[in-house]
Amino acid sequence: MLPALTFTPRRIRPRRLLAGAIGFLLLAISAVTASLSSIPPATDAAAASKTLAQRLAGSTWALAVPTAWLAAPLPEVRVGDSVDLMAVRTGDRPFALAIAADLRVMSVDERSVVFEVDEERAIAIATGRASGLLLVPLLRSAR
Repeated sequence: MLPALTFTPRRIRPRRLLAGAIGFLLLAISAVTASLSSIPPATDAAAASKTLAQRLAGSTWALAVPTAWLAAPLPEVRVGDSVDLMAVRTGDRPFALAIAADLRVMSVDERSVVFEVDEERAIAIATGRASGLLLVPLLRSAR
């Protein structure tokens, strides 16, 4: 009988056993982190259960700004992010004007973004848009 046709059990080398154990450990870690990353944080669940009026701070209003009013595409924003708005005019005499700073994003969809504003910022945004200016959103860093 040829040696290649024998069916005696071979001994597993320690290196292969170690490599298999490390591979299994990495697979288990990736499965655990994938399951943990799919669970939404408790703060988002609590905030989502509240109405928009309940999420507003005192003496503030929610102002919906249509994306048609924006001169630039809306950066990737999420609820709670901070955005500055600039008003711009193009044409013969172009200019830019900062009209609202540190606006908190309350909700976002493809047609509009809702900001939490106080009286001064609401008037500045409305006046800028009534003057025919387009708005440029600037996302603030999260630091």
